[in-house]
Parts: sequence; structure tokens; C-alpha cells
Amino acid sequence: MPDATPDGHAASGSAPLLDLRGVGKRYGATWALEDVDLAAPAGEVHALLGANGAGKSTLLHVLGGIVAPSAGEIRLDGRAVAFASPADAARAGIASVHQELAVLPQLTVAENVWLAREPRTAWGGLDRQKMRRQTSELLERYGLPLDPDAVAGSISVAGRQLVEIARALSASTRILALDEPSAVLSIQERDRLFEIVRHLKRKGLLMLFVTHRLEEVFEIADRVTVLRNGRKVFEGTTAEVGRGELVRHMVGHAVDDRASAAPATAARGSRVVVEVRTAAEPPVTLELRRGEIVGLGGLVGGGRTRLARRLCGLDAATGAVYRIDDEAPFTVRSPRQAIVHGIVYLTEDRKRDGLFRDLAVASNASAASLGRIARLGVVSARRERAVVAPMLERLRLVAASLRMPVRALSGGNQQKVLFARALLARPRVLVCDEPTRGVDVGAREEIYRVIASLADAGVAVVVVSSDLKELLALSHRVLVVRAARIVAELPATAQEHDIVEAAMPGGRGEDRELRRGAP
Repeated sequence: MPDATPDGHAASGSAPLLDLRGVGKRYGATWALEDVDLAAPAGEVHALLGANGAGKSTLLHVLGGIVAPSAGEIRLDGRAVAFASPADAARAGIASVHQELAVLPQLTVAENVWLAREPRTAWGGLDRQKMRRQTSELLERYGLPLDPDAVAGSISVAGRQLVEIARALSASTRILALDEPSAVLSIQERDRLFEIVRHLKRKGLLMLFVTHRLEEVFEIADRVTVLRNGRKVFEGTTAEVGRGELVRHMVGHAVDDRASAAPATAARGSRVVVEVRTAAEPPVTLELRRGEIVGLGGLVGGGRTRLARRLCGLDAATGAVYRIDDEAPFTVRSPRQAIVHGIVYLTEDRKRDGLFRDLAVASNASAASLGRIARLGVVSARRERAVVAPMLERLRLVAASLRMPVRALSGGNQQKVLFARALLARPRVLVCDEPTRGVDVGAREEIYRVIASLADAGVAVVVVSSDLKELLALSHRVLVVRAARIVAELPATAQEHDIVEAAMPGGRGEDRELRRGAP
């Protein structure tokens, strides 16, 4: 590998390790990627930016051997290469961690890390002891908080993201592509990830880093390439470009990529009281007000998602007891019951339990509101489109057709479809788990406006977000969660470190579980 300078930059004059020349990918008459050039040396972190549907994932798929380019060529160390499969790309030293995770839930962490490369005994059998030892050494070396024996399906989305990264680090990789790797990581885990990225850069790896969080670009990347509508529209060093300029290149016009402020005041008259009871843990009582946006903050693994799912009947062992205004109390023990009562959940894991991947975009968006578009059990395509199209247009969905399978959309556009489904269910209480995960700055701004408008209309909104700046900017107040219990309440004027401190065992949130909204 070419030598790197002490600060991790590629040595001056280094020939590009990766050289894309006029690369394009066409699906039918549509060019998802067109005439893209990109040259990057070893020992560099190169950010790829673009709005949803700009071609970033397609570019990574071409580079990773998932799809073959329709035009152009890929050169490694000055030699033209062609990949017939991801295995070909891996043998050339290219590893990818995609936004849509490929962890097998029934296998352990160790089995996922060494999948298809398992160590063998002298007799050809699986050497589980060696596999576990190698996994433990790998996780310890990079400080990844994972248990080698844990079943992947039992760990969080953030944990499965770390499994993917560990798998990539276990191979003899020269180019590592990371697609939204920090989307569901806590601040500490993100900082650790960045330490790993810098360490690998110093070792001479080329890192391709896809993110929608612009602050990460300036923190970790040396150079940045921006794609729009499948074409490259900008390339330069992060030292030479400002945040506003990058946003303009991404969306074609100026956009404020900061979270919009929450409505000034929440309605104080009506209250929604939610109780979550479980035989195994003390009950948690959460008080919301109409028109209020309440953030659930804390560390990854602290139980924010567990609590959010219980609020919406997604934990079969517990029930959420609601009292809304003067209505008789009711218990929600299933998603169906929740939707009937206007309790709607926007999942953090669209691939595993959010999307019907082989169904059309329109069918996915309308899945929670079939009562409005079906007659005698038959869905009217005309009525479905009339209901779905305006909402997807409002969220700026990029799709060739509403009849195309949702799996063909980019990750960010899939997130917009899920958000449309939640809004079309006409919620009284909306629980959003990582609502802007994998969404570009333009769509994120629109989602912020939608959340604020729902609150203005009297909807009680609960937001779970790993982006603490986003959480504080959106919320009227933040409830800090640890072990699926509320341990502290903070005002929107709090700082990020206040949330982290309250969420840590032994922090100021210790022994301060809130009951019925009392401080």
C-alpha cells in the first residue's frame, strides 16, 4: 500500500488506489448513475454525499460487485478490473457495510463475522473455539461492545451495525465503504467508530464514507464528492468547501439542514396518560400533552426502542394502558389495537419489521389505512393512489412509479414511504423511532416541518433519536431512558452532555425515575 503521512493523509503524489472513469448504471431507459469519475488514493477518507436517489448506493453496489456497470470502468492500482460478484470484489480487497444490514438474525455475532470464512479444524469441521477467540480479539482490538456468543436477532439495530463493521474489519480490506454507518449509533459509539476510521486511514486504507450528517463530513473526511440525479456535481477537499455550499450542490438550492424548532408551546389543557405494565419490571408511567413533542433520549441499548414499542402494543408480554381526555381507559396489546385507537409507531428498522419489500410503494404507504381505500375487502387502486400520492409528494419521494416494488427505492426514500404510512393512519399519538435515519437534508427538513405541524394540530408526538442535537431542537422536553425506564426529565434548553450524563449508570439521573410526569 502507498505510505501515509503522520496525519493520515495519503503521501503527496500518490497514484489513486481507486479510479472510476465514466462509470454509469442504467435500468431500462433510466440512468441511476451516469458518467461518474472518482479518483482516490490510499490513506484517505472520501465522503460521498447526495440527496436520496442521487446514486450513492448504486455507486457502492457497482464498486462492491453487486451490480455490473453499464458504462465506464473501474481501475485499482492503475489496472482495469471487473467484478462478477461481491466475492470478486472482496478478493480484490473491497468491503462494504450497507445501510440495509445483512446480518443473519439466527446466527451468533461470531458466526456472522466469519460467515463463509469460518475457521476449520484439521478434519474439516467448524472450529468454534478458534472462531470465538478470533472474534473476541477483533472486538477487543477495535473496542466494539459486542458479545461473540449473542444471537444477532436479539441485539439492537446499532449492535447489528457494529457486527457488519466487525465483519468488514476481519477481512484483508484495502477499500472500506461505509453507508450511513453512524445512523443509529450513540455519541460514544460514533466517536469510537471515527477512531477506527482514523486508525484504518493511518494504515493506508481508503475509506468511502456515505452520510447525511454534514457535521460528520467535516469531522472525518479529507475529500468529498457530491452526486445529484446520478451525476457528479462537485468534488473537493473539506477544507475548501462550506456546509451551505455542500447542501446547495446536494439538492440544487439552499436548504437549512438544521432541525427546525419545535412549536413554541404545547397545549396544556388536554392530557394523554400512557402506562406500560410488565410483570418482569416496574411499570413506567408517561404523561404527554396534546400538541407536545417529547423526546426519548439515552444511550444505545438503554431501552428507548423497547419502551417506544411497548407504547404501541408491539411487546406481546406487556400492555399499554391509555387514558385520553374523558374517554374510558383502554389497553393496547397489538399493533392492530393501537392503530384502531390512533396510536401509531414508526419503526427504526424498516427492513426487518417496517416494509413489505416485494409490494408496491403505494401498497406499503397505505398498509395502515386500508379501511379508507378498500370496499368489501377489495383495494381500489384509484382510491389508493388518490390517498397516497399527495402525501408522498409532500415528503418529496423520488420514485419512477408508485407501482414499483419498494425494495427498488433508496434507503432514504424507503424511510419516506414508512413515514407516509404513519401519517396516513391519522394518529392521535405518533411514536417516531429514528424518523430521519438515512434521510437527506432536504427530506429531513420536510419531516421536521411535518412533525411540527402534527403537534400544532394537537397530535402528541414521541421522538426517539440518536442525534441529540435533533432531539433537543425538535422536543419540548426530553425524557432520559435507561433500562427501558425513565430516569430523568430535561428541558429543551438542556445540552447534549446533560442527556449523556443522565443516561449513564451512576449519573445524575440515578434514582430519579419519573412517575406521572412529576419531577
